[in-house]
Amino acid sequence: MAKKGKQLDIPIKAALLKSPRAVIQSITSNIQGLKFTKVIQTYVMESSMLKIQLLREGRPFSQGDVVWIGNKQDNTEGVVVCYQADRKDMKQIIPNNDNTMDALLDVNKYTIKLHTMSRLRCAVCGKPIEIFDSELQCPICEAKGHSDHFKDWIRMKSSCPVCKKALILNKNELPTAAEE
Repeated sequence: MAKKGKQLDIPIKAALLKSPRAVIQSITSNIQGLKFTKVIQTYVMESSMLKIQLLREGRPFSQGDVVWIGNKQDNTEGVVVCYQADRKDMKQIIPNNDNTMDALLDVNKYTIKLHTMSRLRCAVCGKPIEIFDSELQCPICEAKGHSDHFKDWIRMKSSCPVCKKALILNKNELPTAAEE
């Protein structure tokens, strides 16, 4: 049992990289009274009780109230977290192994602390792929890039920007190997 006032951080990175359900289970097993509504595979918070804080090199650079936690659009493992950064600005983040060093749940402050770092650069533009960016990858060589940049490249060149193998976008706008 933790002493009163002592900070207690629970690791939740594995849950963030798995599914919305895993995240909610990790949080609710450590924080009592969190109210949410499940809509398909998205968990919508019913109050501003749960907070999120993004840190880079140990310093906070963005924070707010968690609004919802849901599936990624491409249905791969992991989650999208939407949070209210201020009265007008809602942001979405997509934690993954390339941009998330650690994720901890501070049970005393009801806060998810996400330690971020950009480890990848876009194969098209060369700029870092940040936690706010959606990304796509080549199904052949697994080169990654900003989603919009990768799609535009495939539309213009019909190939991967790295391995140069023929690619097309399928009906879901995901890169797939072209039939030769």
